[in-house]
Amino acid sequence: MTQIATVTAVPAPGVALVSVARQTACGHDCENCPGCGVQGTSITVRARTELPVEPGDRVELSSDSRVLSIAALVYLVPVVLFLAGYLLSWLLPEGTRYLCGGLGFALGLLLAAAWDRRLRRSGQAVKHQIVRLL
Repeated sequence: MTQIATVTAVPAPGVALVSVARQTACGHDCENCPGCGVQGTSITVRARTELPVEPGDRVELSSDSRVLSIAALVYLVPVVLFLAGYLLSWLLPEGTRYLCGGLGFALGLLLAAAWDRRLRRSGQAVKHQIVRLL
C-alpha cells in the first residue's frame, strides 16, 4: 500500500516523521460531501528512509502487507463478537441480547487494542518506508 506524505521532521539518519492524510472509502472528495468529519485530518508516522529527505519534502510512502490483516482485526473482530453475543443469547429477553451483543463488541475492541500494544512492544507494528521523493 502506497500513499503520498509530507516529511515533518528527521529525528535521526535513516528515519523521518511523515504526515499522511487519512483516506476514506469515498475517495476523499470532500468538496462534494456534506460531511463525514474526516476532512483535513492527518496522522504522523515514523518511516525508514535511505533517501536524503528534509522537512517539507513530499514523498511516496509504502506500508508493509500487514496493513490489511490488522484492519480486518480491528473491523471484523468486534462485529463478529457482537453477533456471537447477540445470537448465542437467543433464550434471553431482547434487551439482554442487545447487552450481550454490546459486551461482545466491547470485548472485540479491547482485544484489538491489546493486540496493537503487543505488536508495538514486540517491534512487529506496521513498518513504513519512504520509497521515493516527489
